[in-house]
Amino acid sequence: MSGARVVVIGGSSGIGKAVARQASAAGAQVVVGSRSQDKLEQTVKEIDGITTGVVDVTDEESVRAFFADIDSLDHLVVCPGDMAVGSVYDVSLDAVRAALDTKIVGQLLSVRHAGKKISGEGSIVLIAGAAGFKSYADMSATAAANAGIGGMGRSLAVELAPVRVNVVVGGLIDTPLWSFLPDDARAGLFEQTAQGTPVGRVGQPDDVAASVLHLLQNTFVTGAVLHVDGGGTL
Repeated sequence: MSGARVVVIGGSSGIGKAVARQASAAGAQVVVGSRSQDKLEQTVKEIDGITTGVVDVTDEESVRAFFADIDSLDHLVVCPGDMAVGSVYDVSLDAVRAALDTKIVGQLLSVRHAGKKISGEGSIVLIAGAAGFKSYADMSATAAANAGIGGMGRSLAVELAPVRVNVVVGGLIDTPLWSFLPDDARAGLFEQTAQGTPVGRVGQPDDVAASVLHLLQNTFVTGAVLHVDGGGTL
């Protein structure tokens, strides 16, 4: 990926940071966007040579301003993290809207303001979660958002051609997204999931990032919805 410009939205933690790190190691010029200036400053310390910018994907003016400073790019990776967890009877409407705004609206706005700047041989990778493709209790809103990303990516692959668009669906990945759970509850969830997964473990951010880089570089793949879940959806 030497010389390619890669923009990673949500690149200051978890899967996004792993993508930024692997792309930079492969020789790409990496631009990381995040809502948190503090996390961006930490990411700059951890990954040499990247540039950063604050962006809130739920705010179109913020997205517009972020991409206004980028003349052109080769690849866009969008991996915003948000979940609405709770029974359909109890989950708050604010949580539902936050999940949909971040995962659906945020990814769409990122593509809207970056798409025309992407080179004809470039690509877009959207990140979705397994809840959109395997049923879990108390995850109905999150499921809707993640399933929507799969449909959006396939449609964009046709609309934006020859720019390639793919979706990577991560299974249970050990990222800060799960930090809302107490330590013992999180450990129990990970152990239970690992026992029910063919590979016998939960995923790491680098597992997903490796598949993202594959899709950025393979020019004969578009419209794919690639599951990186250790066989969890089986």
